[in-house]
Amino acid sequence: MENELNNYLWAIYYESEAYSVSGERIMGRQAAGNSLLKAFARSDLDSVAVYTKNENQFHNFKDTFSNLLPPKKSKKLSHIPWSSPQLSGKFGGIYYPAPDISKLASQRFFYGHNNYSIIGVTHTTASENVINSLVECYTSPLMEWDSIICTSKSVKNSFVSLYDQYHDILSSKLGASKKPNFSLPVIPLGVHFDDYEQSTSSKSEYRKSLGIKENDIVLLFLGRLSFHAKAHYLPMYIALEEVAKKLPNNVNLHLLQTGWFPNDFVKNLYEDDAKNISPSVICHFLDGRVESEKKKSYLVSDIFISLVDNFQETFGLTPLEGMASGLPAVVSDWNGYKDTVRDNVDGFRIRTTTMEPGYGYVNALRHNLTIDTYDHYIGRTSQTVSVDIKEAIEKIFILASNKELRIKMGIQARERAKEFDWLKILELYKHLKVELDEKRELSKKDSKTTFLPPINIQDQYTFFNDYPTDHIGLNSMVKVLDNINNINIREFSNLKSVNFVSNIVPDLDDINLVYDYIVKNNSCSILELLNTLNVTKEMVFRIVLWLAKYGYLQIENFNNEK
Repeated sequence: MENELNNYLWAIYYESEAYSVSGERIMGRQAAGNSLLKAFARSDLDSVAVYTKNENQFHNFKDTFSNLLPPKKSKKLSHIPWSSPQLSGKFGGIYYPAPDISKLASQRFFYGHNNYSIIGVTHTTASENVINSLVECYTSPLMEWDSIICTSKSVKNSFVSLYDQYHDILSSKLGASKKPNFSLPVIPLGVHFDDYEQSTSSKSEYRKSLGIKENDIVLLFLGRLSFHAKAHYLPMYIALEEVAKKLPNNVNLHLLQTGWFPNDFVKNLYEDDAKNISPSVICHFLDGRVESEKKKSYLVSDIFISLVDNFQETFGLTPLEGMASGLPAVVSDWNGYKDTVRDNVDGFRIRTTTMEPGYGYVNALRHNLTIDTYDHYIGRTSQTVSVDIKEAIEKIFILASNKELRIKMGIQARERAKEFDWLKILELYKHLKVELDEKRELSKKDSKTTFLPPINIQDQYTFFNDYPTDHIGLNSMVKVLDNINNINIREFSNLKSVNFVSNIVPDLDDINLVYDYIVKNNSCSILELLNTLNVTKEMVFRIVLWLAKYGYLQIENFNNEK
């Protein structure tokens, strides 16, 4: 069992966009995805499997992955073709970097529902598209050997609330009594702990380059600089202005904002408001898309701050990175921050307040009616979230004025971050894989287990059953049509209007086998063809219909009346 645990982990569903951190606008899900690839590269996994739509994506993965491998380390890469997801069964299944895995579950019916598992993971869950996809998961053919990994307890509670509501609807409308049994484990995102172990030899030089004196206090906010989609900066500016006024005259307060702006309009807002709202605070803006700027930011800072107030935030990776760098954290008591930052141990969590349940439908409806875009929707709701500014001022000042406490909490924060090292998170993934594998294997021994085809992938010949006059069957007779189509079958099958998409023409050897037999006998039944030739029933049906379509044969049915 231990060897099974260590050798394999799920095949990675790979599309370059989901794992790339080289663009102008990096999202949290992309940073998390890239960090996961790095974890696979640094792990003790013998082989890494990749499920891609085409060869180009696989080659892109190989290039990306090779750059993440430690020196002198290599791994065997296995490509799972797009049309053969069942081959992921050797690795336990497919890891999809988002929660919307219902489509993969529906497709799996045709490859064997208990041949492999499907695992998704949460990122933002605020958008209507994500909520719709989670609802689809509820009624999709996800099984007990499938899983959507929740990155925080808050996320799981959101799922439970959504699914309880949906169950009530289905129960009231359809009398539903069962609930889905796919798992919702809480497994956090990770950090690469060793990446944040920095030499302090350049700290003084970096601080000097930014005009930071030895006794000055530096707070760091790192992440997207977006007031409507991440954290409104004004409460932070207001709080820091008050802290700056309380510090001794020879101590300056610096705010380092390392990230990226969505546009110049937002950039100007940040810069102008910083001058007007917090003139006593020295503000710096660095490009968080540049790795060296990120490392510099962590190295020169004394405190990490993130007063997030947005419902689209689910986990929050940057406080963990700050903690791994040895920084005490001042964060809002919100979402995944509750799972990572221990209040009064690794720093402080600042109280948050918002509306009572039931008051958000007006905002949700505006978004549903497309009155508000998604950006407007999350911006509107964030305006109803209050982070306690008075408490923020008190706690920031305590840290800013007490070096010993900063050092103590920073040490504790760094120890805490070790628990979230990606290699430890991968061990949790491995244990989840084994658990899901055992459930899947157990189902194979249950002869009573039945799987119904997904309703959204319809057999056209059932769905449109009433369209034709008749259907081909075992009793159908076929006979040769002379002087209708005298073109050689091979030549005819190469016509662009006939062979315009791959696999649309049945195998030519099989066509000739069937056609030659009918020509030899002039006519015969479908049943006779099946009993005589080594061709499947489906293929015989397809071949006969194809030959009849283009005037080589005529079909006479004795199954239905016209």
